[in-house]
Amino acid sequence: MAGATGATRVGIGLIARGGRVLIRRRPPRPGSPMPGLWEFPGGKCEPGESPEAAAARECREETGLLVEIGRRRRVVTHRYPHGLVELHYFDARPADPGAEPEAGSGFIWAPVADLPNLSFPEANAPILAELASSSDEEAG
Repeated sequence: MAGATGATRVGIGLIARGGRVLIRRRPPRPGSPMPGLWEFPGGKCEPGESPEAAAARECREETGLLVEIGRRRRVVTHRYPHGLVELHYFDARPADPGAEPEAGSGFIWAPVADLPNLSFPEANAPILAELASSSDEEAG
């Protein structure tokens, strides 16, 4: 679904627990952009779907976890060679605090402090800086 700017709207869940967030390497798929880079769970909004609902649905589909979507942390609009995206980042947490991502999903719990050292798609730069900054504040 297109945003007001004609961008593809994407809902992304920043699923956090104990100073760690769920990430995985983008799988290599024919026609899929940016394989091998790290990503948070999320995906495109379906027609009529809000970014919050898309984030919850995609988190469930990609990780196998039911999540509670919290506040919208940031919206980033970015033009890639393959198109314009409007990324809606939401704080999220597993509905079951002890739940783990499904085996085979590729998702791992990564320390927030390690995120700036990993290769993510460039549109993620603002949220990575924000997460690292909040991690520094918690540590300090």
